[in-house]
Amino acid sequence: MLVLTTALAAACAGTLDPMPRPAPGYAARSDAAGQRAEDHNRSTRPPDSLAGSEGYTCGDTVMSDQLTSGGQRIVQSIPCWDTGEERIAHAEYIAQLRDENAAESDQKADASRVEAERAACRGLSPRELEHTPFSHHREIAEVIPHRDAGTLRGVRIIWKPVPGLTAAWMRQAIACHRARFERLGESAIYFPDDPTLVAHANVTVEQHKNHLEVLIETTDETTSQVALERAMELVRPRTAGR
Repeated sequence: MLVLTTALAAACAGTLDPMPRPAPGYAARSDAAGQRAEDHNRSTRPPDSLAGSEGYTCGDTVMSDQLTSGGQRIVQSIPCWDTGEERIAHAEYIAQLRDENAAESDQKADASRVEAERAACRGLSPRELEHTPFSHHREIAEVIPHRDAGTLRGVRIIWKPVPGLTAAWMRQAIACHRARFERLGESAIYFPDDPTLVAHANVTVEQHKNHLEVLIETTDETTSQVALERAMELVRPRTAGR
């Protein structure tokens, strides 16, 4: 028995680390989140119009088609976003969660705002709640200052053609994030690069033949300037690593 115990002890001694390993840091968790997002994207299939294109993901199109209530589709069809931007947006969402949860705990939202958010976001996929449509910088074609009688009143954002992107989907996505923004007390840390998330903005979406236009209007020139600067930043050339 003594010989067996000694042998087992010697075998285990060769496999145990002398010091416990530290938990993975943010970078490792972010990389893991990005890898999970990439695995999910690979499991989805774009529509026939994008067959053979590995640069786009259209979400779970099968699930989107099957989930109905009373004959009406519950989950809207999902635009075919660029997979690279989807991964970046997901990693940024993971990094933002702690700050957003802190802001939410400080802001005591009333029941009406909570219900307004639920109603506005109902039907959007969980993944689209992680980022706003304006996380997809590459899909924006042009940014145009909006003026009224020479006074800056907002900004008009022209989108490139994106398969599956409709005016109805864009309106709901914007309304959802604005409802959440308002529930959080118009928190400055909630997607601070989104030009629609400014105080008292009126946002309209127009469908043209092959593209969408999002118009953001405010009555305050300073707020209009903020919206314009955010929109311009979305299309500004980015350096490596940004």
